[in-house]
Amino acid sequence: MSLMGKSNKILLVYKDMPNIKIKRHIDIILSPQFYTFLREELGIKFAYQAKQIATSIFDDYLEDIENYQFFVYKSDNYWYFFAYNIDEITSFLAERGVKKYQINKIFFAQELDRYLDSALDLDDNICLNSIDNIVTVVPKKLMGDEYEYKNLNLKKISLKHGASISSSFGSIVPFKYALILTTLLFILGGVFVAEGDRAKKSIRDSEDKLDLLLQRDTKLSSRRIRESILAQYEPIDKIERLKRDTLVDISKLLSTHNRLKELKLDDKKISATIKTDNINYILKKALERKLKTRKLNAKEIRVERSL
Repeated sequence: MSLMGKSNKILLVYKDMPNIKIKRHIDIILSPQFYTFLREELGIKFAYQAKQIATSIFDDYLEDIENYQFFVYKSDNYWYFFAYNIDEITSFLAERGVKKYQINKIFFAQELDRYLDSALDLDDNICLNSIDNIVTVVPKKLMGDEYEYKNLNLKKISLKHGASISSSFGSIVPFKYALILTTLLFILGGVFVAEGDRAKKSIRDSEDKLDLLLQRDTKLSSRRIRESILAQYEPIDKIERLKRDTLVDISKLLSTHNRLKELKLDDKKISATIKTDNINYILKKALERKLKTRKLNAKEIRVERSL
């Protein structure tokens, strides 16, 4: 069997798999050792409806169900439900040499059903087999000494149903990281409100000053003179909007893998120090948002924008 497929971008994951070395992002196929599978015939039309009842479907099968994530898709007349623990999976893969940020999508071995006309050899003790169209890990001692196992090349496999493990946060984000990100966004929201109020006050003050000047000196009623006065205050509004947009751009660089270490804001610039396992990713995304960057060390990078 070829563990890796499609330019070494697909990895079949099972409990006794060997350690590997990779430097790129990959997709993974989980063996049934890493998920719980249920197949149900339900009168439901849409996947989001099926996912809403996933917790109740698995309630009798799983302990600590709040630690699990769920994936659902329809095949023929059945809904396929998968429950998996992303923390358990990423911790296991980290021990085998695959870092969390290197994982793109998660697929499930159940999708290999149509390829398993005979059992797939995994290691000395177990194989992957399809029994009643359900992919299962089977001890080799049940297969017989003369059994001929399938050699599956992942390069020729087409996978359609995968769960994303990106910076979109959903249910795969551990609670402590979700809390940190929520707090950060709350702080940024407060900054936006404060800066917006200050900008409005500046504009309102300028309009009040203009009205007072017009009352005192009718010569200022000239449109050209009024526009000249207002032009003095327009830069204030532009700077406040630039601050707001910069904070939004910085927040989009953050995720569970890219954490904010320090944020500084003054009248001249906004800068943020980000701790990350993927410096190149931050460099690329910061460049797309026209932010200046400075690499501090192998794990930290500073992004900033002048005001």
